[in-house]
Amino acid sequence: MKFGFNNGPHLQDKDSTSKIMMRLSIALLPIILFSIYKNGILPYIEGYTDLFGALKPLFIILLAVLTSVLTEIIYFRFILKKKDNVKGEIKKSFAIFPGLFLALTLPINTPLWLVIIGAFVATFIGKLIFGGLGYNIFNPALVGSLFVVAAYGALIGSKGGYFNPMELDAVAGATPLSNLSNLNYLGTPSNLVDSFGGMSNFLLGFIPGSLGETSKLLIILGFIFLVITKVIKWIIPTTYVSVVFIMTLIIGLMNDMGIWYPAFHVLSGGLLFGAVFMATDPVTSPTTKGGQALFGLGLGLLTVLFRFLTPYPEGVLTSILTMNMLVFILDRLGAKGKVAKKNVFIPIIIMLILILGLSIYVGGNIKPSASPVDDRFKIVNVEEKDNATIYKVTQKGFKGLIEATITIENDKITSVDITSQHESYWSEIENNNYLDTLIKNQSKIDEVDAIGGATISSNALKSMISNVLKDYEVLK
Repeated sequence: MKFGFNNGPHLQDKDSTSKIMMRLSIALLPIILFSIYKNGILPYIEGYTDLFGALKPLFIILLAVLTSVLTEIIYFRFILKKKDNVKGEIKKSFAIFPGLFLALTLPINTPLWLVIIGAFVATFIGKLIFGGLGYNIFNPALVGSLFVVAAYGALIGSKGGYFNPMELDAVAGATPLSNLSNLNYLGTPSNLVDSFGGMSNFLLGFIPGSLGETSKLLIILGFIFLVITKVIKWIIPTTYVSVVFIMTLIIGLMNDMGIWYPAFHVLSGGLLFGAVFMATDPVTSPTTKGGQALFGLGLGLLTVLFRFLTPYPEGVLTSILTMNMLVFILDRLGAKGKVAKKNVFIPIIIMLILILGLSIYVGGNIKPSASPVDDRFKIVNVEEKDNATIYKVTQKGFKGLIEATITIENDKITSVDITSQHESYWSEIENNNYLDTLIKNQSKIDEVDAIGGATISSNALKSMISNVLKDYEVLK
């Protein structure tokens, strides 16, 4: 028996693609309106920004959509030479969606010129270069988002990153997932949840994040609407989110944390938005039920892996793009599973074993940030001079060792002199006077925000100062 595979989207009911895309737009509309209110109008009402700032979320969305449409117009008119039916091609191609989805994955402080570049990359590289709608391997919006974050993350971070003007003033800390990373993935409701106003703010969306990812309530309502109207299948989002919940529950229980911990993971970052609107893209996700189950399992496994075992605390974007590459294999397994159940059950069992194994491994190996000095830190020399204690230390950074001389007087660090470093985005540390901030806040250093775009380097500096203070306490 030979199975045949065709490119999606695969529609198996009487609904037209136009009707399905209209329903998708309806589900997105409340999320779009909330992002404009939360990141623009509300800061304007409270006096934190001007009229341009109030309208910037709208400008980002409109510019991204317009760029996608213009890119496709140029493509059909001048590359494919379809001069007589460009309007019809654009309509069939649903040109607005790469730009729209890209905009909803971007931070509010993304420069407008970068939005245009990102939308072009999403549309042309992520979609048209593969042959257009139905032929692309990767989710176009995520291709554009990856380009923007990877190439210009430091620039966005220096302008405020994911914080709208009101959050820059009101929130003392990183985004929720960056804050979790700063605490070495462990913490309490007080330092992980309450600092952002409680779990209700996570649900409603009044926390830092990209334009479209923060209002989990609206995303959940959109999911229900899309499932009822048969725009998406429930298997991928449900499996994806369930795996992340179960894995973080195991990790949390192994470290004496309650049900709030997996809830924090589910309601933080872009997990729900990615699960509902990105992972279910009919072109880049499996069409068989078995393939969809494996796809969701793989997404959950990779997201937890990326969150806990890499320096990058989110994981959703890279997980979806990685699994996009495996869709044809998963669909083959799913199709064969219709004939012999073992063809899909065996891979599912293997995935479940990997999920359990990774959960136990992570849960047993993460340590509180208040643990003794870590092995990335080394004390080269300590000397007493003129009532001061002078440390010469090294701390592992992003590119290599950061070497420093740290002076302590009257039980407080008074100076940090960096003698050698090879970090890629050190200018962000200097431009933000980050060392001065760490010295001023040394008594509550875990609450100091990392520098967006130089997260690893700034976290290394935080660890270095924290480790020196720990050692000094022992010497006393």
